[in-house]
Amino acid sequence: MNKKNTMKKMAALALGMALTVGATGCDFVVTDNEKDLAQTVATVNITERLKQDKTYKNSVDDLSAIIGNLSADITKRDLIAYFMSTGYQYVESYGYTYEDTFNMLLDNLISSEIMVQYAVAYYFKQGEEDGSITGKKCQEYIASELAKVSNKKEKELLKAHPEVLTLKYFLTDGGKNENDATEEYNPLEEYERTVYSLKKSINNSLDSMEANYVKADEEEHDHEETRTLPTNVGTQKSDYYTNDYGVYTGRNTVDSCGEYEAIDGSTTATRRKAYNNFLANLKGYNLISTTKGAVEDTKDVTLLDYYYVELGSALGSALINKYFEDLQDSVINSLDETYVTKKYDEMLAKQQRSYEGDTSAFDSALGSVSDTSFVLYGLEDFGFVYNILIPFSDVQNMQYSEAQGMGITQTQQFNVRRDLLAEVEGEDLRSSWISKHDHANYSYQKDGDDNYYFFKDNMQTPDKYESLKHYAGLIPYNGTVVEEDDEYKCTSNKVSVEDVLGELDKYLDKISDGRLSFEGDYDSRYEKGDDYYDEKENVDYSNFVYYKGNVKVNGVAMKDTQINPSDYHKEGTDLYNMVSVVNELMFAYSTDTGCLNSYMGYSISPYSTNYMPEFEFAAQEAVKDGVGTVIVAPTDYGWHIIITSAKYLGGNVYSGYNHDEREVEGTFSYYFYESLKSSAASSYASEVQANVLKEYDNEDSVTRFEKAYKDLLELDQ
Repeated sequence: MNKKNTMKKMAALALGMALTVGATGCDFVVTDNEKDLAQTVATVNITERLKQDKTYKNSVDDLSAIIGNLSADITKRDLIAYFMSTGYQYVESYGYTYEDTFNMLLDNLISSEIMVQYAVAYYFKQGEEDGSITGKKCQEYIASELAKVSNKKEKELLKAHPEVLTLKYFLTDGGKNENDATEEYNPLEEYERTVYSLKKSINNSLDSMEANYVKADEEEHDHEETRTLPTNVGTQKSDYYTNDYGVYTGRNTVDSCGEYEAIDGSTTATRRKAYNNFLANLKGYNLISTTKGAVEDTKDVTLLDYYYVELGSALGSALINKYFEDLQDSVINSLDETYVTKKYDEMLAKQQRSYEGDTSAFDSALGSVSDTSFVLYGLEDFGFVYNILIPFSDVQNMQYSEAQGMGITQTQQFNVRRDLLAEVEGEDLRSSWISKHDHANYSYQKDGDDNYYFFKDNMQTPDKYESLKHYAGLIPYNGTVVEEDDEYKCTSNKVSVEDVLGELDKYLDKISDGRLSFEGDYDSRYEKGDDYYDEKENVDYSNFVYYKGNVKVNGVAMKDTQINPSDYHKEGTDLYNMVSVVNELMFAYSTDTGCLNSYMGYSISPYSTNYMPEFEFAAQEAVKDGVGTVIVAPTDYGWHIIITSAKYLGGNVYSGYNHDEREVEGTFSYYFYESLKSSAASSYASEVQANVLKEYDNEDSVTRFEKAYKDLLELDQ
């Protein structure tokens, strides 16, 4: 069942110390022997407490056997592993004492185990009511799954870790399999995703370790400073998984690991070194088990006892998440049209009262607007703009500074700047995205096209990778790429303001199949020279406007068309396409990195701002004129190509909440509903968890053995 998780995930024990030792920078060293590390610091078993709950008291016998299959003992090794992966940060960065930290970590481990056991009881009771889940069926499922396993070692490990198949039984809705799958429902999804995530975590750790060996084996090579990347580059979707994935150890082949991709420069030798380091960490903390003095076979990481310990922990976390996801259904059902509309009306009325009496409050609200923080009531002529800055070169900056230092008049300074601006050229700043080295390369070439484009994974594999919002992906690198000494030498072409405006028109046309275009005119006032002042001898910043134009929709200025504000977030709309092209041009040419990856650009007030006066005037004029307006103006930094992405007309921003659009991604109603749903589900999950822990975190269910970890509490002394 592919549900969107709209709540915060429960904290769970991360991959253990083998993945973190040596990488944390922590001075905490464990010197205890295997016997000491194996001590039990706490046990958790909620069976006795379940007997006192009328809901479960008739099911306790079966539940007792099932919960007995779960890992109820928390060892000192578990506690130290948790410290190494998480807790040391509290000591080193937040000033916690060791005593407070270890007590907190143990509380977390206990809470997690209680929630796993309670989730098992919850699903058992649900299934018991319709006969789909019983203690007998659970044991039959475990026996059946064991019978399918032909590998002797794997079967031994599953018998030694009954929690794995027990948790799989509940994650798969009572042992359902591929035969029960439908187009919308895969009962194995949560289990398969958990296995994939665990293997991916191990690979990520091995990648990190291997990178050190690759660096040592490779000749040194320098990379230019990386250009700011769009948000989500190379980011997999959180719900993505594949069964075609394995852990690469160097004792197997990359080809045998399915979708796994080795790091740049990886060799069999470097991977084996990383894997040996991984194993050394396991052995150092007695996580490689021995039988009659023989060390277990470590060729296949998925056949290590350690792997099954981690798999059991990961499956427990997955069951907790499944439990809270299922509980949220009741919360979502309470968010009916009446409730959500009331919330919208209340927020709208509150904002109207606040903003009409205090424009600074509205200005501040614009600074925090997002998919979960909404401006429902707007004030006239406020808005947002994008800024493409084509800067002065270092030489031009020096020339301008020298002229200013000669004691010339303000008019003369403006004229010097104007003359320098006539020679300003920018360049494509994305050359650092093109590299022979995979770890630094974001480029690719399309079939039959010699140009270099960017972010193939995100642009061409939308099922696996997150979308690069408001990024067209159409604009190739503007320059030449030559292979030289096993490296790429990139030379960016010089571009003028006029060139960038030409590209704006070209790619608007391309992204919309001719629907969008750009037209404008140069302002003759800019060429007059000394005409910088009004009749009162104040600087008239309108005289600095170099160019003004508009994005057009089928020949009509976008500002004069019917614009739905939520179209900004809805892929395929004219507004979305426009800002996607502008955004990509910013990444290509703008040296103003402050506007990159912003929500809608810079917020603009019609009143006094902290922006430079020429920019302030041009941006305010662009917003006043409307969405799609383009104004080019100078400052002491160079040329600014300013494009309005949003304008508030005054009054209600949206036409209201539409319950029929709550599942239509990209609409305002969708984001508003999702925000309420996420908040309600998270609050409810926290409330349920607090109630469960209140009932079960007591002497009936939990026993702590402080003597076993007293030495850890005394590390402050």
